[in-house]
Amino acid sequence: MPKTVLQYQCYATILNEYLHLEEFSTLSELTIKGKRLALTQLINYLGDNRIYTFSDCLQKHVSNHIDQISYLSNQTISGRLFIFRHFFNFLHQKGITTYSGNELFPVIFTNKRERILSFYSIEEIKQVISAVNRNTKSGKRDLAIILLASELGMRSSDICHLKLTDLYWERGTIEFIQYKTKAYLQLPLPESVRYVLIDYLKNARPTCTCKNVFVGIKNGFAPLSNTCIHIFVSHYFKKGNIDISERKHGPHALRHSLASNLMKNNTPMYVIRDVLGHSNLNTTRIYLNIDLDTLKQIALEVPYETVW
Repeated sequence: MPKTVLQYQCYATILNEYLHLEEFSTLSELTIKGKRLALTQLINYLGDNRIYTFSDCLQKHVSNHIDQISYLSNQTISGRLFIFRHFFNFLHQKGITTYSGNELFPVIFTNKRERILSFYSIEEIKQVISAVNRNTKSGKRDLAIILLASELGMRSSDICHLKLTDLYWERGTIEFIQYKTKAYLQLPLPESVRYVLIDYLKNARPTCTCKNVFVGIKNGFAPLSNTCIHIFVSHYFKKGNIDISERKHGPHALRHSLASNLMKNNTPMYVIRDVLGHSNLNTTRIYLNIDLDTLKQIALEVPYETVW
């Protein structure tokens, strides 16, 4: 997918002022990128329609843009609406628009539990792992990445940013600050993951000055990107002949699968929370949506009643 860039520089100053608000200082870079993407697409739409300042932006223009992005998922659109509401509140407070974000979007309907997350069985995950050629340098790297996601539940962003100094061999842990939440996380380093990492570091990782565990070859030994990791993982789903027709098949699917399989083994929710690095148990509860078999088993049967 091509990168979305700001086409109308007349909006650059106000956009940058907004994205550098003090209240955003603790947000992750990923969250800020999401805000920038949503607002850049809105701005490009306005510019394409010869609207070159937000003071000339009417509520119908925002509504028309939302209609234009209706192909996005309901959850993504809801997220965009929250961004737009906050942004237009900002513009209204500065006296740029005659209406506020609260007037524009008084109610935003969202249901974060409407989406069934993609997950795979233990047998399917084994097929993915078996599809990796461990005799090649790229295979050694990819296997380590897959195991970090499938056995430890690491996000792709954390795998990308994982440093050599985050590996504590002597005490058998991986410890790092999560890229998304900025919270500290300590994970165990089981032997299955330890030996694969050692094999990659000793026999496949290029000699370079980069401090990240995973580096590329064609990019001048720079850290791998989220996109690269997604491409690698997706390749092995397909190579392992896994049915991915109705499921996502990137590193996050491996993370979701870990949560699902832990629940099937009756692992307490607080343990799953700690494994996934969630600070709030309510965040972890979303993973209840993916364990359909268990939900069916515990569902109460509606008693039959005769109406006289």
